[in-house]
Amino acid sequence: MPEPTPVSAHDVEVAGHQAAAPAAHAGFDFAASISHHNMPYPAIEPLHGKPILIFDLAGYAKKNLDYYQHSYPDKLAAADGAPYIGWATAKVGSEGAAPLAKAMALADHKSALGSLPQSMAWLNQQIFWGTIALLVIAVALVGFAKRKPGQLKPEGRIQHMLEAVTLFVRDDIVRPNFHHHADSWVPHFAAIFFAILACNLIGLIPGTGTATGNIGVTVALAITTLLSMLFFGMKEQGVGKFWINLVPVPFSLKPAELPIWLMLAGIEGLGLLIKPVALAIRLFANMFAGHTVLLAFTSLGLIINAARPDLAALSVGMSGFGLALAFAIFFLELLVAFIQAYVFTLLSAVFIGSSMHPEH
Repeated sequence: MPEPTPVSAHDVEVAGHQAAAPAAHAGFDFAASISHHNMPYPAIEPLHGKPILIFDLAGYAKKNLDYYQHSYPDKLAAADGAPYIGWATAKVGSEGAAPLAKAMALADHKSALGSLPQSMAWLNQQIFWGTIALLVIAVALVGFAKRKPGQLKPEGRIQHMLEAVTLFVRDDIVRPNFHHHADSWVPHFAAIFFAILACNLIGLIPGTGTATGNIGVTVALAITTLLSMLFFGMKEQGVGKFWINLVPVPFSLKPAELPIWLMLAGIEGLGLLIKPVALAIRLFANMFAGHTVLLAFTSLGLIINAARPDLAALSVGMSGFGLALAFAIFFLELLVAFIQAYVFTLLSAVFIGSSMHPEH
C-alpha cells in the first residue's frame, strides 16, 4: 500500500476554514442576489428575508422554504398554514403542501405590505415595475404632451422634450424607411420607443426590476415586429408577390440557377425569423448583462467577505472600489438604456419598411 501523504497543520487549518465558511457566511449568495434583483422574482424584496410586497405567495414560499427551515424553525413550526393549504396543494401537490402552507403563512406575516391574492400570482417584480413605468410614461404623454385647443407651439420643458423625441422618431426613424403614408407609423414607433425607454430607465432605480431584462417581454415586442412585417408586407405587395419578392433573384429551372435560388429562398425564409429573434436577444442581453455587472460590482465586498471572512480590510476596500466602478457604469447603463430603445425602434422600422417596399 502507498504511504499516506503527510498533512501539515496549515493544511488542516485551511481545510477547516473552508468547511466552516459556507455555514458561517451562507447569508450572501450572488446567485440568489441575481435571482432577487435581475430575474423574474415573485416579490419586491431588496433585502433577503424582508419582503415588502409578495406577488406569488406560494412561489415565494417555495423558493425560501429551506431558508425558513434553517433560520426560523420555531416560527415555521408554529405558523398556521390552514388558510393556505389549498393554494399550496395546487403548487406542489398534497405531499409537500403542509410545510409549504406553513412557509406561506410565515412569509405573509413577514411581508411589510402582505401578499396579493392567488388570482394575481402571475405578477413578478419585473412585470410590476414595468407596468409602473408604462403608467408613468402614459400619464406624462397624456398630461403634458397633449396640446390644448388652439395651441400652436409646445409649452413647458416636458412638452418640448416629448415633442422633440417624437419628431426625432418621425424624421430619423420612420420617414427614411417608409415611402408611403410614413407619418401614420409615427404613433406606433414612438410608443415602442417610449415604452422600452421607460422600462429600461426604471430598472436603474435600486430595488426595482427591469421588464426588458426579461426575455419573455423582449420576445413579445419582437413578435409584434414579425407580425407587422408579415401582415403589412403582404397587404402592401399582395400575398403571392410578398413571398416571390422575398428572394432577390428570379426563379429559374436551369440546373445552374435553381440551386442558388433554393439556397437564397432558405436564407431569406430564415431571415424572417432571425431578424425578430436578434431584436429580442439584443435588448434582453444588454439590459440583463448591464444590471448583472452593476450588481456584481456593488456586491464585490460581500463576495470577498463570504469567501474569506478573515480579510475584513480587503472586503471593505473592495466594497469602496466596487461602488466607485458601479457609479461609473451606472451612467454607461443610462446611455445604454437610450441606445437600446433607439436600436430596437430603428431596426423594427427597417424590417417592416423593407418588407413593404422590397425595391428599396
